[in-house]
Amino acid sequence: MNRSLGEEQLTAHRAVLGKHPGRTMGYKVLRSSLPGDRADTYLWRAAATGAPEGHDPDGALPWRVFLGASDTHPTPVCACVDTSWDGTADGTGAPSYTWRLTLFDWPDVSRSALTWSGIDRALPAEPPDPSADDAPTEVGVPNTSAEELAAVVDDLGFAWASGVAALLLDNRQVAITPSPGRPLPDVADRVRALDAICSLLPYACRSWLSAATWTGQSQHDLRLFFAPTARAGQCAAVFGGAPPQEPRGSAARGYLRGLRALRAKTDDTRPLVRHLLAATEPATSAPDAGTAHKALREADLLDSVVEEVRSGAGDLTEVARVLDRHPAASLDDRRLTVLTGYLVDGAHGRKARAGALLAEQWSDRLRSLLVGEVLAAGDLARSFERAEEYLGAVHNVVEAHRPGTFDELFHALVEAQEPTDGWAGSLIYMAEDQWGRSTERADRILFREPAVGKTWLRYLLKKKRRDLKPLERLVRRARTELAADATPGWLRFAAVLLGDSPDGTTATDAADFAEAFEKGWRTTLEIARLRRRPEVLGPMWPKLWRVARTERGLGEGGLGEAVGRLVPVEERVGGSVAADADLFCAATRTGTPGMPRLERLADDAELRVYIAVLINRLGSDGELRRLAVDALLAGAPGQRGWRVIEQLGIVLPDSFLPPVCEVLHRRLIGHGRPLDDLDVPPYLMEQVSQRYDMAWLRPVHEFRRAVNDHASYERLARLLLNAGAPLRLPAQLLDTVAGWTMAQGPYGLEQVTRFMDELGADLPGLRLYRALVRDDRHAGLRVLLTEHSRQQGARHDRIVAALRNGPDAPMAAEPAAEGERRGVLGKMGRIVPGKRR
Repeated sequence: MNRSLGEEQLTAHRAVLGKHPGRTMGYKVLRSSLPGDRADTYLWRAAATGAPEGHDPDGALPWRVFLGASDTHPTPVCACVDTSWDGTADGTGAPSYTWRLTLFDWPDVSRSALTWSGIDRALPAEPPDPSADDAPTEVGVPNTSAEELAAVVDDLGFAWASGVAALLLDNRQVAITPSPGRPLPDVADRVRALDAICSLLPYACRSWLSAATWTGQSQHDLRLFFAPTARAGQCAAVFGGAPPQEPRGSAARGYLRGLRALRAKTDDTRPLVRHLLAATEPATSAPDAGTAHKALREADLLDSVVEEVRSGAGDLTEVARVLDRHPAASLDDRRLTVLTGYLVDGAHGRKARAGALLAEQWSDRLRSLLVGEVLAAGDLARSFERAEEYLGAVHNVVEAHRPGTFDELFHALVEAQEPTDGWAGSLIYMAEDQWGRSTERADRILFREPAVGKTWLRYLLKKKRRDLKPLERLVRRARTELAADATPGWLRFAAVLLGDSPDGTTATDAADFAEAFEKGWRTTLEIARLRRRPEVLGPMWPKLWRVARTERGLGEGGLGEAVGRLVPVEERVGGSVAADADLFCAATRTGTPGMPRLERLADDAELRVYIAVLINRLGSDGELRRLAVDALLAGAPGQRGWRVIEQLGIVLPDSFLPPVCEVLHRRLIGHGRPLDDLDVPPYLMEQVSQRYDMAWLRPVHEFRRAVNDHASYERLARLLLNAGAPLRLPAQLLDTVAGWTMAQGPYGLEQVTRFMDELGADLPGLRLYRALVRDDRHAGLRVLLTEHSRQQGARHDRIVAALRNGPDAPMAAEPAAEGERRGVLGKMGRIVPGKRR
């Protein structure tokens, strides 16, 4: 492509068609440097345009015809035929015209993109002598600049010239006709006009184009020519008039639109002409609008490809050509964003070529554009999706060509202005989860930004395929890089969960960890179970107690079930863990009733820890105290249970003992599971018996305790006498005495009442008998006592009779049931605790 005026030395073939002056003969090739009939083809094709007419000033000689390939000689050439008349005549007196052919081989002219204007200027002002020997000669052909041709196009009017050029692509003949009242320019200017019109087509089109500065009314096959009028089948383009009709073919119309769009884009014809003059390959032998459109596309390859990519029709090879011609550093943000997005999509699809191109063009600016595209995606989900796409593409393909690109983009994304506080945490988790990528910079962001760290933790913990290696890595790094007070709370607790001592870890730390996502406490306890870290119950207490208050009674899947799995009853644990586990299970009413882990404590030291934890937990929470009391008294508390109750009562006398007494009261009066009052420590019995409705409890408890301790009958008598007049004894005490009598037999009651009669006035023992049987509450008691007394009376009668009759009197007959009675009393005597001592 020539960008400045100069001259090309080319080999020119010549031929002449004419007559010898004064002879009567037809026209023939007078001389030629061309072999065979090649000269005939071009000369006669030019001669077919017609003969000059003297009365037509626009058709004044010389005429110039420019030819390319023909049907008979399809090899492209660039030929010019000059029609002239030197005033001579033939033998008939008719004017003898001469057609002079100058022909250049196509490779020579296309290499330098020589134009018709340049060839026209190279023609000699004085034609050579026709009789001279003819041979190929070297001719200096001036270059025609794109600027000169563009200026002619602008003078003609771009819309007009481009319309004519598009008709040529539509395989039409176009006649440029004069505008009424306006003369046509001279021959040289016509050549420039023809040249300018064709400069709006790829240069290679000149291999099949043909043009003429004038044609007559004869039939010819030229494509573009000046003529007085258009013949049938030809298109007319009025010189200086409105643009001609549009092409019929869609391809030619598309070319015309593209041509005008390019011109409108820059408002400068010169770069467009400059580009088309350079489109010298491939040469075609017929109008081909598709090929021409491809050449035109090259004039605006960048935007053409950008638009194709934007519309979803991008081609990787074309994008590569654009980036080769227009490196990323030279592109504006808009174009670079489109092309980069296309390459990222290709790299995301694991296209190695796309990844290689992206790596070649990688720069800080390109990375910033990608970050901007992520943040500008719209909603958070789309931003994250785009970030995942970009990082995946870089990791999968680009990194292999340019190591370090992943970390660059990754850090730029996580350190950018985030759509939300936790957005970076999601990206950091994704990088490690999907591609195994973690960096110290990203870890420090997790340390530094609480929202980012907890978002990262949320994604880690809610994944079904939970891998704690990333958390272990963070714990190790924090241990070496951060002071304890600078470590995020959730990470301090994570260290405990993974094996560190819980000392120094607060409930706030545990809450930070467990509240990373909904129901996080459940996952936390499950991790603790797998890691065998029941110690986490301590710092998790406040959080779990809030859960317990809302999930009480949920059973399977709830807090109690989770704690039960973490601290099984059958496994021996420390006092602190045992206390918390028992409290949680009691609060949620799951697992074994009571406080089952209490009995499994190893020694008194663990028991003291257990009690200390309970004191700490129950001190300020009335609801929890009530639940603990219910659990401690759910069954028989046992020695350790009563010890725990005693210690809690000492430390919390005003808040703990009242609910204990309330439960004891209910159970002692028969509400709920029965409780043996003998198990209740004396100090508690003292407390309970002081209740307004429990005056009976003290004498009942003392009597049962005395019986259990095998006290003498006298001791039992005194206890009953101290309880009040027999007829006014509490019903509960009478029930107790009746039950004892039924169980031990009437002998004991007989002895007790004798002592009562001895110790008291008005035969209180006799009154006791009457009180016991005054109603039918104790079925069979009256019969038992009556029978016993009758038998005792019969025996006494025999004793009186024996004493009255002397030693020689015969023995009175023993009552029939006496032997049986002795046997029963003998058996009863073995279990009666009240024998006289």
